[in-house]
Amino acid sequence: MSDCVQSKRKKVARACVYCRRSHMICDEHRPCTRCIRRNIAHLCCDELPRGVAEEDPDLEKMSTREPNMSANNPVGTVGGILARQPMFASEHVGSEFSSLSEFLHMLENPLFLETDPSSVVLQVQQPSREPVQEQSPYQPTLKENFLFTAADPSQEMTPEDRLKSVINAKLEAGLLKPYNYARGYARLQTYMDEHMNPDCKQRILKPLSIIRPEFRAIARSLKDVDLILVEESFERMLLSYDRVFTSMSMPACLWRRTGEIYRGNKEFASLVGCKVDDLRDGKLAIYEVMTEDSTVSFWEKYGSIAFDKNQKAVLTHCKLCNPGKSDLTPCCFSFTIRRDRYNIPVCIIGNFIPL
Repeated sequence: MSDCVQSKRKKVARACVYCRRSHMICDEHRPCTRCIRRNIAHLCCDELPRGVAEEDPDLEKMSTREPNMSANNPVGTVGGILARQPMFASEHVGSEFSSLSEFLHMLENPLFLETDPSSVVLQVQQPSREPVQEQSPYQPTLKENFLFTAADPSQEMTPEDRLKSVINAKLEAGLLKPYNYARGYARLQTYMDEHMNPDCKQRILKPLSIIRPEFRAIARSLKDVDLILVEESFERMLLSYDRVFTSMSMPACLWRRTGEIYRGNKEFASLVGCKVDDLRDGKLAIYEVMTEDSTVSFWEKYGSIAFDKNQKAVLTHCKLCNPGKSDLTPCCFSFTIRRDRYNIPVCIIGNFIPL
């Protein structure tokens, strides 16, 4: 009877991990019968008997290695460790661990080793026969170079040097040319024909008929390079007044002797109901934002001092209007004439104080 009990309770060579932890008898089947009854058949696996591990501690370490692994093969060592299916609380984690094991096994036996190693080396070392076209660095156009120079916020140079670089870049780009004043006077003539009565038009043409021939006579005596230098001085004034108008709280603007506005601050733009950008590069003219009487008064006063070096500023009054609207703004108005080296008025700066 005792022999029968002992045969039934005879321990197997290897018990599964769960039977061993529960100190229960395991059988030779995998999954074992007990794990099947407990619905953990997918987790059932072998674990070395404790007695074997205690008798030879190195045996358990060696059992985790693949037969063809060596100490110099760290990937094989890790792959051998992963070859034993560890126990996880979830079967999904176990499947991910198995995928990692397969990946490490692929690293031990890469596919390209099945081919001739010399052919692989040749494929790696052989350069492509297709000609490689080197991409040349981008070269900006002269116009783009001028825009980059004008927008460069670098403070490494003095304001005078920066001004010279901007003007030189504009000259190289072909953007700095003598201004066509004939076109400016033609624009004024068209405006007077469409918006002014004959009497006011004649009052404006009278001073212009005196100063325009004088301007033409001086311009004809100058060479193209002289006219470009005059335009250069005008560009210098524009750059200077950009800073002046930004710091001024009084409405102000600058226009050419033909009337086209080239600079203005936000206060003046608000006064005449336009954008600051509309006060640049002749988009608006001073006679387009003044009433008819004020325009006539300005041209008469301007014509009387155009060639008088001793008289630069005039204090008067005017009424500003919003283009396209009937709103009028009476102002105290002063204007100052800036002349070039040939005593020709190159621009007029006006200051306005609303009443």
